Amino acid sequence: MHARSLCLYSSTKRLPRLNGIPYCTMTAVLKLGDTYRLSQPIGEGSILIQSNSVNSTPEPSVQLDTTAFNFDDANGDHILHISIRRVEDSIVFNTKSGANWGREERIKFSNVFHYRYSFIILQVHSDKIDVIVDGSVVKTFQKRTHKDIATVQYYSSGPSVLSDELQVSSMTGVNPPDKIPLYLYKEIDFGRPIGDGGSVQFYSNTVNLVSDFSNYIDNTSINIESSDGDTLLHVSVRRVENAIVFNSLSKGGEWGTEERVALLGVFERTDATFTVRLNGAEWHILVDGRPIKTYHQRIHKPAVTASYRSNNRPVFSDPLLVTVATKDQPVPPASRPSAPSYERAYFPLKPADVAAESEKEPLDYIIIGSGIGGGVLAVDLLEKNKRLSGRNASFTSQSTNKPSADTVLRTATVATASVDESEENPSATTILDPNDKSKRILVVEAGGLLFNTHSLNTARPTDRGTYGQMNDLFYNHFKTQWDMDKETADIWKGGAVYCLGGRSTVWGLFSPRIADDTLRDHFPRSVHASLNSNTYLRRAEEMMNVSYPHTEPLHRTVIDQLNIHDRRSGLPTTAWEWGRIASQFSDKRNYDFAEGAYATTDRLLEAAMDDHRGDSKFKMLLNSPVDRLEPVPKAGETTPVTHVVVKDQNGGEHRIRANNVVVSAGTIDSAAIFLRSAQGPLANAFGRDFDRDFGHVTDHYIFYVTLPFFYRNMAKKDIIGGMKLQTDISFSTLDNTTALANISIDAAGFLPRRNVPDSQLPQFIIAYILPSSLAPRNYVELNDKGAPRIHVGYAPDPRLEDKKNILIDFAADVMNKIALVLEVQFVLHPHEKADYTPLDTITSKLIKEKQLFGELGPGGVAHEMGSLPMPTPGPNGTDTGGLVDANLKLKYGWDNVYCCDLGVFPYSPAANPTLSLAALSLRLSDHLVPPDSTRYQPITVVNLLSAPVFVSMSLSDQDAPNFGPPPMERVRIETGKSALWRRQNKETISVYACECARSFHLQMVYPGVNALIVTEPPQKASCQCK
Repeated sequence: MHARSLCLYSSTKRLPRLNGIPYCTMTAVLKLGDTYRLSQPIGEGSILIQSNSVNSTPEPSVQLDTTAFNFDDANGDHILHISIRRVEDSIVFNTKSGANWGREERIKFSNVFHYRYSFIILQVHSDKIDVIVDGSVVKTFQKRTHKDIATVQYYSSGPSVLSDELQVSSMTGVNPPDKIPLYLYKEIDFGRPIGDGGSVQFYSNTVNLVSDFSNYIDNTSINIESSDGDTLLHVSVRRVENAIVFNSLSKGGEWGTEERVALLGVFERTDATFTVRLNGAEWHILVDGRPIKTYHQRIHKPAVTASYRSNNRPVFSDPLLVTVATKDQPVPPASRPSAPSYERAYFPLKPADVAAESEKEPLDYIIIGSGIGGGVLAVDLLEKNKRLSGRNASFTSQSTNKPSADTVLRTATVATASVDESEENPSATTILDPNDKSKRILVVEAGGLLFNTHSLNTARPTDRGTYGQMNDLFYNHFKTQWDMDKETADIWKGGAVYCLGGRSTVWGLFSPRIADDTLRDHFPRSVHASLNSNTYLRRAEEMMNVSYPHTEPLHRTVIDQLNIHDRRSGLPTTAWEWGRIASQFSDKRNYDFAEGAYATTDRLLEAAMDDHRGDSKFKMLLNSPVDRLEPVPKAGETTPVTHVVVKDQNGGEHRIRANNVVVSAGTIDSAAIFLRSAQGPLANAFGRDFDRDFGHVTDHYIFYVTLPFFYRNMAKKDIIGGMKLQTDISFSTLDNTTALANISIDAAGFLPRRNVPDSQLPQFIIAYILPSSLAPRNYVELNDKGAPRIHVGYAPDPRLEDKKNILIDFAADVMNKIALVLEVQFVLHPHEKADYTPLDTITSKLIKEKQLFGELGPGGVAHEMGSLPMPTPGPNGTDTGGLVDANLKLKYGWDNVYCCDLGVFPYSPAANPTLSLAALSLRLSDHLVPPDSTRYQPITVVNLLSAPVFVSMSLSDQDAPNFGPPPMERVRIETGKSALWRRQNKETISVYACECARSFHLQMVYPGVNALIVTEPPQKASCQCK
């Protein structure tokens, strides 16, 4: 009788050859601290336990650091007890009958777990239990009692070695269909020969069809092999060549003739099921249940193993899940496992995994927070990583044109090594560039995946009246309130949103620039210079899809009328223009979907989908709030941060090693991280100057006037549609500060709904944002739970009442001009009444008497800032004060910490600060990874002519990094093929008809852009080379 298996699978460790041991299928969940009852007691049987994480880091703070399994009989006696003890570097095996433990047997823990992923198998025989880890028998435990296993108990004295939820199932058949993980560069044993009628099914949960030009042969292969080492069936997926290649190889022999099918159109889903079935003398290959190839058997031997190889980023997932079936056990129909959520599908990393990996190779940058500050920075660094790694060149970086389908089909690389060489040695054709300077980046987010995009790109409630874009409904529903004193609670309207993208998922999209005089007078000189040059602000606007509506003549008339200034009025002059909204409402290209409202979530989620296992250098951790940075600094000294301490969902702490840290958790939460890191008075850790300028969280005044209206001329309503305008206004007669005025005409404003009366009529809103110095009375502290507690009030403004009067007069003037040009009638609509009162003229007296002039309250639109400010301009061209410098680097305590959220603002400007924060994030990205360092990129030269050509490339700077064929050396490129160089500067290629001829074509080429050879030689003369 065949022995069955008891299997414990951990998907965070890689599995090598499995030595012919059968595997199992998952059906139930076993949680930490629970007991799983088998559907049928097992004497010689099988159980599978699957874990999605492995934490090999010892927990010295726990007296007995143990993760244990009890495999018990029906009476609760331990048939086998396995205790994994990291601190003792032991795995302990024992039994227990009643209250009596047996004699311990031990093996070394450090000799067992060597990979990120692991399969632990208990193969239960009549007299012994073989314990197999990663395909190797690590322990044979002689049975001390011969009873059936009825239950499995899972518990831990501290943070577990395995995940808190395990997948468990029991099996009754001797040889049921098995799911065996096949890892890249590994092979598996089927456990029984596969002959006529047998099948092998490979399941991949990802399909990456993006060609990789960084290798001369872009090759991902699956191989079916005999016991003698023959490759019975070789299936090679080659993206660059648009081919799936089939072949065979006798051990010690040579590859046979290739058979091919086109790759294009074969894989239609984001996952794939690849089935190989032997019928008689033919291999039938199916993808997702559809036949793609019949391959006549060349080597007539039973199949016993499979291997998985790639010379670059593979087409399929790592691992593949393999199901093996004989003639009497057909492979089940192709189907994809269900994923419970986006978050579970695309964000598998756990703090323990990342912490353990970071001790082997520290992160270059840990970015704390994924909102505008951290998210924009992370995405820009990710894009630079792609250029720094030099994986491939794009067909164009200078236009929006894409290559034709024919061009794509004909594009391929120069094969400098034969296919059999690449298969025998997976690294034979993997050309590693020593100039690869891509960074290891980790984004740490306290929350989970709440929205897949901005909330305004999703469904919204329909029973909330006609006004409002509804983002504030989501903000109020999902925000988390900080602790605060009563004085703050009476006026505070804000809160945090902990999720991927942070508050960028619910912000109001209004994206004005900060007035130039505000930047000049209150921000560091270098910040003013770089932002004022429009470089970073323009880049931020492009990234955030800041849009400008189509202007009809009536729109122009409205703007012109509003800009007419009567000097006798005493009102500020204006320069009304379209309001800047961070949303792409439509795309000019046919059949392209508009990107909609901007949030950092979109690009971060795309990055997760591109690398859902977190195997690349860019990683993300969700549901992992940061507690503190280590070590504790000492006033007057500087030292590097070595670890970021994050908490998992169970409160366990994990220390992640980093070379640099960017704190972008938000104005208040970033301040709390510094407070917890100090572990005592701030002055002791960072110095008195730091303590003096720290935590002065400030918001600016926002005032508004809003009234419903109706059109007397409905034709103008159809023309005008919605309209949003903005202008800077100066209090030149008071203190020369600049405020921002913006109006919404029958369009959603950025004000929360609670501040706008609901009405079935269109709504007019004028809102003002006033600037403010930081309020020194405001502070952030920690409560007894280590969470932030805030005291926030407005900074004193001695001319505030005078400013309010000017704003009221200004509102009345604007509304009367709107009524005149658009032929609209403003009406009063009290909250408690259903009737409307027409208003012939809007006066300042009316606005005051009817209390139409409102105040939003601090935090209402999440503009609090200033807890970790930059310097401000001082005398003699210097900057003074501040806790971070002009490059956002911390000036106290630690020498490798940056801050990048609204907390760095040294002044509360008269504008929504989101656009400016995004510009500062891009500026910080360029400080951390200068653009010049990303100029070194691939140049792939593709021959689209009907005959081979020779190509050489210049090297304009002999000291610059370069890769590929030597400068000016002629390289033969076959028709439809390509050759790869890497350069830092634009270069020139020379094209020759043959090896000895003069060049017939010169072409300028650019790093990161493919060069297409399409110019034919002037004449087709025969080559005279000897």
